[in-house]
Amino acid sequence: MVERQAPVRSITERKTSAVDLVLHEIRRSILNGALAPGEPFVVQKLTEQLGVSHVPVREALRQLEAQGLITLSHSRSAVVAPLDVADLRSVYRLRRWIEPELGALSAPTRSEAELARLKDLLDLAFADPSAEERWDLHRQFHQLLLAPAATERDLRMLRGLWDASERFTRLTFDPVAVSQDELPDQGERHQELIEAASSRDSERMRTAIRVHLEENEAATAQRLDRMAAARGVTTGNGGSA
Repeated sequence: MVERQAPVRSITERKTSAVDLVLHEIRRSILNGALAPGEPFVVQKLTEQLGVSHVPVREALRQLEAQGLITLSHSRSAVVAPLDVADLRSVYRLRRWIEPELGALSAPTRSEAELARLKDLLDLAFADPSAEERWDLHRQFHQLLLAPAATERDLRMLRGLWDASERFTRLTFDPVAVSQDELPDQGERHQELIEAASSRDSERMRTAIRVHLEENEAATAQRLDRMAAARGVTTGNGGSA
């Protein structure tokens, strides 16, 4: 009982809503693979584990469904959304519509402090590819590229897209599965974004972000194909495994 009440005390101390806490915990479990694609979970068990009522859990699940991370059933259960190439394409299409333009708008006013922070975030993110913190650092890096043009509404929309795309990249760019030859390439591709930001040239920044997203989508789709091939299934990516 004490363990189940601990998260509630934490909510009070940090002035964090129960919905935010539950949303964070479920999202983290999905993104780090603790809840695998296609895996069902029961709402009642979540309420017991997190020490909250079913109301914030249901609201958190509703938000996660809107973000495409889970599918809710009419019963008191939910299923982690499968990794689908069509969904990958949709997520990256939306990102390409939004992020290059915000980056271009931000480019002319890029400060030296922001450039230094971008370099620090990149160094920290790739210092230990196996560290869980690298994913938060990576997200901070991409968010800073869009500052100061990105409004809070822009960021709310992008956070959902980043959550959706991170599910794919976590599986396909797992440092355990990626060869040592491929790890430096990831750092170099992000370094190109810093160079574009340093130029303060809007068109160069717009192009750099678009190309970065296109390359990431292509690499992720290829890895999904290989993962599907190992299972002997068809991905819907133009071929069968």
